[in-house]
Amino acid sequence: TAFKVSGIMHIIAVSGLHVTILFTLINLLCLKRRWLVALLGVPTLFLFAAVAGFTPSITRACIMQCLMIVAMLLNREYDGPTELAFASLAMLVVNPLVITSVSFQLSVGCMIGIFLFQKRIYDWLCGKLGCEKHHRMVKLKRWFSGSVSVTLSAISLTTPLSAYYFGAVSLVGVFTNLLTLWAVSFAFYGIITVCVVGTFSVSAGLLLGQIVSLLIRYILLAAKTLAAVPLAAVYTRSVYIVAWLVFV
Repeated sequence: TAFKVSGIMHIIAVSGLHVTILFTLINLLCLKRRWLVALLGVPTLFLFAAVAGFTPSITRACIMQCLMIVAMLLNREYDGPTELAFASLAMLVVNPLVITSVSFQLSVGCMIGIFLFQKRIYDWLCGKLGCEKHHRMVKLKRWFSGSVSVTLSAISLTTPLSAYYFGAVSLVGVFTNLLTLWAVSFAFYGIITVCVVGTFSVSAGLLLGQIVSLLIRYILLAAKTLAAVPLAAVYTRSVYIVAWLVFV
């Protein structure tokens, strides 16, 4: 409930976020060598999708990530909207009823929102914050602009779907994402490391697990704290709230 109200449900619902984090790790381990990334990346992504039960959001993300690998191998420019259209079409050909899946609708809506609005929001924020000026805080400003622009663009088209299907819209989601998304990546990599280390040494795995658990506890604390803020979320049981959401 805290994750839902604070607007970071996507962290615990296996989604494209986790595929991106996993592929980043594969890319780093392969030293960004294209053929090695393809040989290791494609089977790993398929296995990850299989373990997750080939849910629509994971399948969409893995297809797009595999297409990115193919584009990299063939020295072709990666075009996000085209890959999203291909992934969606492939899934619909296999199972036309996937279009009725809430997971599919939210996943595709999120990506469309990012492709439509992310760059424009980022450029606007950078202009307001002076990201182009040479200043020691410029990296922090660009990180802030990037995080906010991705979050706002992603929820631009998924907010109506969330209101319709779940009857609630988080108003603190942008802040929660800023506070927690960086920790999610480290926690994800940390868990993988604990599994590997624990295979060879249980005591070392336990010790490392205690350190990784601090990140997870931080994410839980952030979610619970922001979920407790008054008006952290609004609910569509009220016709006035629905009218307000439509107006916004």
